[in-house]
Amino acid sequence: MSSTQALTFSPTPALTCSPTPALSSTTQRLACLATHGARGYAARMEMLRAVKGMDDLFESDLSLWRHVESVARETFLAYGFGEIRTPILEETAVFVRGVGEGTDIVHKEMFTFDDGARPGEKDAKTTNVCLRPENTAGVVRAMLEHGKLFADAYEQVFYVGPMFRREQPQAGRRRQFHQIGCEAFGTAEPGMDVAVIACVHTILERLGLASSTKLLVNTLGDPDERRTYTDALVAYFSAHEAKLSDDSRRRLKENPLRILDSKDDGDRALARDAPKPVDFLSPAARAHFDGVTAGLARLGIPFVLDPMLVRGLDYYTRTVFEFVGEAGLGAQSTVAAGGRYDGLVQTLGGRATPAVGFAGGIERLVLMMKAVAPGDHTTRPALALIGADDAGRARCEQLAFSLRKRGIRVVVDVRGRGVKAQMKSADKSGAALSMVLGSNEISAGRAQLKKMGTGDVSEVALDDDAVAAAARAGA
Repeated sequence: MSSTQALTFSPTPALTCSPTPALSSTTQRLACLATHGARGYAARMEMLRAVKGMDDLFESDLSLWRHVESVARETFLAYGFGEIRTPILEETAVFVRGVGEGTDIVHKEMFTFDDGARPGEKDAKTTNVCLRPENTAGVVRAMLEHGKLFADAYEQVFYVGPMFRREQPQAGRRRQFHQIGCEAFGTAEPGMDVAVIACVHTILERLGLASSTKLLVNTLGDPDERRTYTDALVAYFSAHEAKLSDDSRRRLKENPLRILDSKDDGDRALARDAPKPVDFLSPAARAHFDGVTAGLARLGIPFVLDPMLVRGLDYYTRTVFEFVGEAGLGAQSTVAAGGRYDGLVQTLGGRATPAVGFAGGIERLVLMMKAVAPGDHTTRPALALIGADDAGRARCEQLAFSLRKRGIRVVVDVRGRGVKAQMKSADKSGAALSMVLGSNEISAGRAQLKKMGTGDVSEVALDDDAVAAAARAGA
């Protein structure tokens, strides 16, 4: 697709050992290893790094991520959403048709390539595919493909997973990023808009972020009204085209609504006097939006009416909303956003189906939590088992195996180290309890259980069930 930046693939670069040429053979690699040693060899090899804007995450990062994902999953299920998992790779046409060819995502942010015939294959079709830049269009594709959106269908699904956009990386904006989101199909009533917004609010509240976010709401009206409004925007901004930024001059021709979302100071000054969507609403669209705002007020969810709020994707109609973070995010302040998209299912080949949903960025939620609600979400071991001699180490391994099968997190040494080193590791692990086992404890059939935080000691029968019960009680 000509308007989308495509990926190109080149051969893997050869590993080099300076000042020698490329290490193209096993003999050269062995010679480099013999000359420089293991560390020197590694230092002279070309360093392989993660792709720009894509991050490696370790346990120290992921304990907080898992907490966010766990809270989101529990909340989605509480609101009646069931999980869906769609492929990371989709046909590019899904997003060109669904998101809109004039959007920034399709115009310049997608990772695309041609998936064609492999050597030896005959008559293989070449398909342009991409890493998904968002998930709503992919979810709709999946629902249609598997016959979920029949007449009078009512479906609610949620997802958690990675998305990809070829943007300039910065804090809160990565080229591989992760989202939570939900989609509800089959009802045009404002109560469903309210339920989706309430679901987001509940997630934020459970994460300790509700008081640090602000909910903005607006309506774009129905498709005919949106087109009339867009024409009015084009007329207004065309009269001031010379004052627009380069990006907004392009958007004027491709996606005029996005000018309202520009970060350029000059564009924002012009936008303040631009026509507002609310001035173009039909009575039905106005009544729908009144129902949304009344529903939010009924639930006690605070919101701000923002007539300048638009969403950058072509499929939105009527309600649009954003939860904006007020701490820890800098320029990338939107933590969750969504709205109604009653025409998308039909655009992708299905019957007319009302729908509403949202997506939220996990990276941004994590950044906010670190700033305003850090806490300690590390999952620590319940018990550290310490072997005092060979018999004790063997019994520790057997007991750890039994406890782990019961879902109890246990640390046990398998390196044959002394008691002092094992105790040091147990303390570092953050285990709630420790138990030293040796021949004496095995013979007596009893052992001492120590609370690592207080030093309190209690005695427990050296029986798998008894130790499991004590570990669960003390963790």
